[in-house]
Amino acid sequence: MSHPQTICIAGGGTGGHVMPALALADAVRLHWQDTTVNFIGAERGLEARLLPERGESVLLLTMHAIQGAGLLQRLRVLLWELPSSVLKIMRVWRKAKPQVLVGVGGYASVAGVVAALLSRIPVVLYEQNAIPGLVNRLLYRFCDVMMLGFESAELHLAHTRKSVVTGNVIRSDISETVYQVPATPSLLIVGGSQGAMFLNETVPLACSRLAEQGLEFTVTHLVGAGDGRIESVSAIYEAAGIKAQVQAFSDDMPSLFTKASLMIARAGAMTVCEAAAVGMPALFVPLPWAADNHQYYNAKVLEDAGAAMILDQDVCSVDELTTTLSQTLFERGLLQRMSERAKQAFIGQASELQLKVLSRFLGEVRS
Repeated sequence: MSHPQTICIAGGGTGGHVMPALALADAVRLHWQDTTVNFIGAERGLEARLLPERGESVLLLTMHAIQGAGLLQRLRVLLWELPSSVLKIMRVWRKAKPQVLVGVGGYASVAGVVAALLSRIPVVLYEQNAIPGLVNRLLYRFCDVMMLGFESAELHLAHTRKSVVTGNVIRSDISETVYQVPATPSLLIVGGSQGAMFLNETVPLACSRLAEQGLEFTVTHLVGAGDGRIESVSAIYEAAGIKAQVQAFSDDMPSLFTKASLMIARAGAMTVCEAAAVGMPALFVPLPWAADNHQYYNAKVLEDAGAAMILDQDVCSVDELTTTLSQTLFERGLLQRMSERAKQAFIGQASELQLKVLSRFLGEVRS
């Protein structure tokens, strides 16, 4: 009895892994309508909530991180959790194996990749960041091909025979957004889904100092979920007489992008790629403790292109941020140049390039 064609996407943990995985799944379903997409994730990851909410088929594993963990946890993961998870996956595959497994990063992807290798299933790795994560660096030698979100990621691979620069898939509503320098300077602060305490504490104070100088501008600040965040941040803007919209998060980023002159944000792979797609000038404050300092390398791609500036959180004071904002937010010519250079740095057609890679295992793409 023949079985429908299947692709399995393994990994997750954070939105930076889960959202690109979902974008890839949607593209696969669009072009191979008879293909089934299944997921493998971790019980502790974002995928454990998000994927079932979307009605996705997901096999959840008991997997913990080992990077930065103590010896006991490392031994537990390597000697018990990983082997158990691999066997769990292979039992599921007894009825029908997928034609290809895509590892998107995160520790759940390790079990998926190992199970695929033991089952002689082709493996495609997908690295979203400008510096490959520990998992993907370890697994690279065993995979068939690795898709890269940034060209600079190739510099961190032992060889590039099996790598293909595809870029990261950006939501269509964002990629279609057109940046224009607004008449009134407007600052957008984005700390990610969980917010960023440093940005919540520092940026409002810097804005207050700009207002004291008589500079006029508006602010949209996404503070992330958390008790009292909206109230405490709003109070600072209100006391300074700044017109500010403060909210936990937004489901309509295109609208915020069209209103903003300049964005201050962390430097996750998708945030950086969205800024490039829109042409949004940015000040990036990379998360200092991000694994392998990958947020710095993501941001450096646009800084090197002249589209963004990087601020080091460990040394960035309110005074320094105030000076930087005064030299960028109100300079229309500079903002326009940064915008043009951001668009030039953007890797377009990521979905088509990724589907071309997968066509080696799923057949030709039907347009």
